[in-house]
Formats: sequence, structure tokens, C-alpha cells
Amino acid sequence: MKVDDKFQILKFFAAVFNSVFLILGLCIFGCAVWILFDKDNFISVLSSVEVKTVAGGLFIIGLVVVGVTILGCMGAQLENRCFLLLYMGFLICIVLGQLFVTFIILLNHGKITSKMKIEVDKIITEYGTNPDNQRHWKLLDNVQRYGHCCGMQSPNDWQSNMFIKNNSLIDVYPCSCFNTTDCPAISGFSTLLFGNGNETQIHPQSCVDIITNWLKENTLTIVGMEVGLLIVQVLQFIVAVYLYQTVGQKAKLRNGCQLIRSEEHCEPNPDFLDDPDYPDQNHAYPEPNQAYAHTNLVYPEQIIAYPEEILAYSDDQHQADFGPNHSYHH
Repeated sequence: MKVDDKFQILKFFAAVFNSVFLILGLCIFGCAVWILFDKDNFISVLSSVEVKTVAGGLFIIGLVVVGVTILGCMGAQLENRCFLLLYMGFLICIVLGQLFVTFIILLNHGKITSKMKIEVDKIITEYGTNPDNQRHWKLLDNVQRYGHCCGMQSPNDWQSNMFIKNNSLIDVYPCSCFNTTDCPAISGFSTLLFGNGNETQIHPQSCVDIITNWLKENTLTIVGMEVGLLIVQVLQFIVAVYLYQTVGQKAKLRNGCQLIRSEEHCEPNPDFLDDPDYPDQNHAYPEPNQAYAHTNLVYPEQIIAYPEEILAYSDDQHQADFGPNHSYHH
């Protein structure tokens, strides 16, 4: 295969893999932004170091992916070996970062789940009493209302609520626990957060499975994107290595062409070594045992492919090839 054709094929695959790489990188960046800045998702109740480390790692990886994609495209388009080397180096750095983040997620998944349960129990205890946590109340209400559940382990968890305990209330639950359209009012209280009803009026299912499954699904989604990104990076690295080698071959062939003929007669053709019809019609070269029409070294193919032999070419070898009466100029 001609060098230039090979280079064009490699550029095509590099563009495809870079596109997939960029899409996955932006998805990971979006997950990091969601974890760090969206205060209306349930994971925002977690303030653990592990969650912040994972989110920060994903954020940095997403940003670096965008820059590395641009660097790889520039290296392939400009045929710049330095850019390609930097590109491969950054790919290795991203792989190490991904392995670190994935390791943190998998190693601390159980710890994060336990922390989530503790935080939910805390929200249940302070529900309706601490106005600073109203945002967390709404998140728990959404889980109970749309998940058709009540309490973390069971509806009885609400008996530990400070409002219910301080007022010695019985059969009182948040309005989001009720399976009826209207929330039964509590006699003697004007609160809109709680209602009075028996166990048949509330959701019997606990919320622990819903919350843990939600956390597990999001964890698997992030890990899945990390694995997909890792596979694409392996393919990118392989293509980048071949691109680096091919760019070097093209540079050597150009330099060889300029050594053989002067610039005004040389149209650099990086593929002539693979072309059986080379040399072309415009440049005739002497056959063996024939006199030179003009002086320039013998066979350009030999000069490129065998530079050591050409440099070591002796008078005896020349006369053996072309006859004793043939002369040449060094």
C-alpha cells in the first residue's frame, strides 16, 4: 500500500475515534457538573470526601479530553510528530486518571451507600423543623411521592421525626407518604407537610431499595462510560503510533527526493517506492551498462532504500556494473 494512502486511512480512523472520544468525554464532564453543581438531585445530600473526589476527577478528565482531542486532530492534520507524541502522552495520563476515579468509585461504593442512608435518616429526623434544609425535604418528598414509598427502612422511621415526637402524635406521616390525592389534615395543626392517617392510607414500601438502586444505576453509568472511554483510548493510541511512524516515513521520502534531484526538477512523491511504474515519463534514468544522459546519481530507488551501499559505492563495483570504459562523476 502506498504511504500516502495508508496515511489517509489512518487519518480517517483517527477522526472517527476522536469523535467518539470527545462525545464520551463530554458525557463524563456533564456527570461531573451534575454532581458538583446541581442541588436538586438526591446525591447533593452527600458531602463526603469520596463523592467530591470522584466528581472533581470526572470534571478534570472531561476538560482534558476536549483538549487532547483537539491536539490529536491537529497532529494528524498538520503531520506534526511532536503533537502526536504529546497526544499519546496525554492519553496515557487520562487512562491513569480514569483508573484512579474508577478505583475510588468501586472501592467506596458501599461506604457511599451507607453515608446516603445516614443522611436520609437525618433528613427524616429534621423534616419540618429546620427551615435551612427545606431543599432536602423536597428531594425526599419527590422520592416518596414518585417512588411510592415511605421512610428509609419502613414507614415507622417517621416516628423518630422531631415534630412528631415533640407533639406526641400518632399515625402522622409526611403528605408525600400518603397514597391518596389529598393529604388528611392534622387536627389542631396548620402544617401542610404532615397528615394524619392509618397504615392503609400510606405507601407500605420502604425507600431504601429505590435510593440504593438509583445510586447503583448512576454508579454503573459512570463506570460504563469510563470503560468505554478506555477502550476508545486504546484504539486511539494504536492509530496514533501508526500515524507517528507514517509521518516519519513521509518526511524521509521527501528528504530523499530532494537529495536525488534539484528542487526545480523534483516534485516530491512519497509513494514512489510502492509504485511499480516509477520513474515516470518525464524523468528517464539510464539502464545498467548505458551511458548517463546527464549526471545525477544512479537509481533514486537505490539511494533511498540503500543509502549505505550508495555511499560505499566503489570504482571497482561501478566498472563491474557498467563496463570498464564507463566513467562517472562523484
